[in-house]
Amino acid sequence: MKPTLYYAPGVCSLASHIAFEEAGADVQYVRLDLAKGDSRQSDYLAMNPKGRVPLVVTEKGRLTESPAILAWIAQSWPEAQLAPLNDPWALAQVNSFNAYLSGTLHG
Repeated sequence: MKPTLYYAPGVCSLASHIAFEEAGADVQYVRLDLAKGDSRQSDYLAMNPKGRVPLVVTEKGRLTESPAILAWIAQSWPEAQLAPLNDPWALAQVNSFNAYLSGTLHG
């Protein structure tokens, strides 16, 4: 099963979309129209009770929140070198920046 990214244009799910593309990952993309309430439909809420994007559905389960998704992509496709996986301090700085972008700046 290839991962599925539920996203919407113009919001923070763009970072996950870009990371998947940069990683060269084989991903299914599902575009939601937030203005039409796609993320509030019962079928989507059954997958993601938060009713937000991004959402990644994998064979292991579901992931929400950009920092977690970005870290998972970087670790799942290490050959893409999206994060400094061999340097704990540098990786912590990347994770800190991703959390700031999605939790503070974007909010």
